[in-house]
Amino acid sequence: MAGAPWWEEFGAGPAPAATDTAPAAAPQVVPSPRPPRRPRGLQVTAAVLSVVLLALLGLLAARSLTGPAAAPGPEAVPGSGTPAAPPVTPVGSAAADPPAGTAAADAAATSELERLRERGLATHPPRGQWVAQLAAKSVGTTDPVQTAANGSSTFYAADILAQSREIASGVAGGDVFVLRSTDFGTGLVDARGNPYWATLAAGPFADSDDVRAWCDSMFARVPADERGNACLPKQLTPPAGR
Repeated sequence: MAGAPWWEEFGAGPAPAATDTAPAAAPQVVPSPRPPRRPRGLQVTAAVLSVVLLALLGLLAARSLTGPAAAPGPEAVPGSGTPAAPPVTPVGSAAADPPAGTAAADAAATSELERLRERGLATHPPRGQWVAQLAAKSVGTTDPVQTAANGSSTFYAADILAQSREIASGVAGGDVFVLRSTDFGTGLVDARGNPYWATLAAGPFADSDDVRAWCDSMFARVPADERGNACLPKQLTPPAGR
């Protein structure tokens, strides 16, 4: 007879029955979700904007403490060691002085009047003929019954030229030319020694009466007592002493 199993020999009773139960599985650990990461470019931009904003705030604070910038002072005169005094604008000027800003226009007008004078001397040299004088103004003349191109009653070179051109374009049938008052007769000048620029009209005038009749016809709308300021006879004799 075979020997008994070891557990029976030791009186431990029958061997435990085998079971099919599998060991319990360990609980599964679910990782917690990670917060989304911000793009790195946005972080850099936000940092730069923060720096710029802080810099602007600092600049504004500094300016508020120092106050507004002072106005620049007058420039120093080279070599003098002292600042130059600001230019002084005169309050008034002499009546014969051109207004500020017209010097260039008057210089150009004077050159044009000289050109017209040279042409007038070439086409109508004074030899004793009668002409109609339509205007005569020296630079700085004030005529209270006339208005210059500058809006006042004082005529400067540019105003004299403008008036002469207006007369030349409006006098029908008249051969209009320009001379200086020193080009004929006694050489009349104004109180300052300046010659007059005379705007003249030639015609078949035998004497002063012919000129007056022409003036009455051409300037019929001008009152008779004012017509002498618009048209009058003038004899162009050679200048005295020539």
